Amino acid sequence: MIGIAVLCTNAYFVLGIRFIRRFMKYYKGDWEVMFYIFSDRDPSEYLPEGISYKWIKTENSSWVDGTNLKFKSILSLFNEPASYLYYFDADTNVSKDFTEEWFLGDLVGGQHYNDSWPQQKPYDRNPRSKAYIPYDTEFPQMYYYGAFFGGMKNKVLGFCQTLLEWQQLDREIGYEPAVNDESYINKYFHYSPPKVVLTKDFAFDISDKGGIGETRNISLNIDSLLDEMRLARDMDYNIRGGELVYM
Repeated sequence: MIGIAVLCTNAYFVLGIRFIRRFMKYYKGDWEVMFYIFSDRDPSEYLPEGISYKWIKTENSSWVDGTNLKFKSILSLFNEPASYLYYFDADTNVSKDFTEEWFLGDLVGGQHYNDSWPQQKPYDRNPRSKAYIPYDTEFPQMYYYGAFFGGMKNKVLGFCQTLLEWQQLDREIGYEPAVNDESYINKYFHYSPPKVVLTKDFAFDISDKGGIGETRNISLNIDSLLDEMRLARDMDYNIRGGELVYM
């Protein structure tokens, strides 16, 4: 079984529901897929029959708190029966057929779509931080997504445990890395590169927010979208321009 963790609290809920629905619409592989939905809303009224999921009620008070829950949330899946575990940001979209072949692997990372900076990447440069990478690093420089990672369950759990420990140590000194959780991911992969690296021809659309507004604003009003998504539970749609677009 392939387990997929989706953190979608507050306004990200509508995007997480869209991702799950469109993932299953276009998935043509043979594996059983289980979604682990970390959200403040019950997804049962928004997902059609046939999609396997487990809802883990989760709340956060800010966008930063939400994105920093990744490692802790995934570690809570320790006893789940998945062979592989993956994390996808809730605002990931899917628009073409695929199988699991493009993302299965021992430990998998994705090259950031904007990895066209000069040789010095936007790593965290604070020597006190556990996310620190020096300017004069001897290792090849690639910048990885915080929006995606995964692989074999035991590898992913070990990866997340290390990153959670780094995160907690930085909190003890009152420090938040430059790009939050993505800074820790890049530190880990910089010194221990993943076995599989998905390059810029990433099969899904990253950071597609559907025009619903400032998703980092936890007070963003999504009530009308929720009402329509509930009614359209068994219909095929995307979200564009802040509205449901029926397929």
